[in-house]
Amino acid sequence: MNDNGIKDELKQKGIKNTRAKSALLYILKNNKAPMDVNTLHKECQKTTSVNLATVYRTIQQFHEKNLVQEFLDKDSVTQYEYINQNSRAHPHFQCEKCDTVFCLGELSFDDALYFANMANKHKVNTINITLNGVCEECQK
Repeated sequence: MNDNGIKDELKQKGIKNTRAKSALLYILKNNKAPMDVNTLHKECQKTTSVNLATVYRTIQQFHEKNLVQEFLDKDSVTQYEYINQNSRAHPHFQCEKCDTVFCLGELSFDDALYFANMANKHKVNTINITLNGVCEECQK
């Protein structure tokens, strides 16, 4: 784990560095798909002792500081993923058979603008789009 980059990012966001926070941010940054809190807890337990309540509090803090974004999957379970500051909004695909969540390509500026304009005079903070179906692997 590249501790310095993680520590710097936490410091930059005004978050006190702890072993649990560093581990959770590392997991989120290096995972290619969104994760729910229980999965994050299990992954974090591999490197440090942390209870589930700490994971919930930390994820909430990360969300408030714009380190992670959240969305509900097809079963209404909140999924979290790291917000790469250089990337744009992107939709997700969730397989109805294996429940795997995949990140799809980034929305173009015009796509994002289209969705934002649908809100008329409302202020849009985030755009969450989840497509549900059967993944390529489960179709075999």
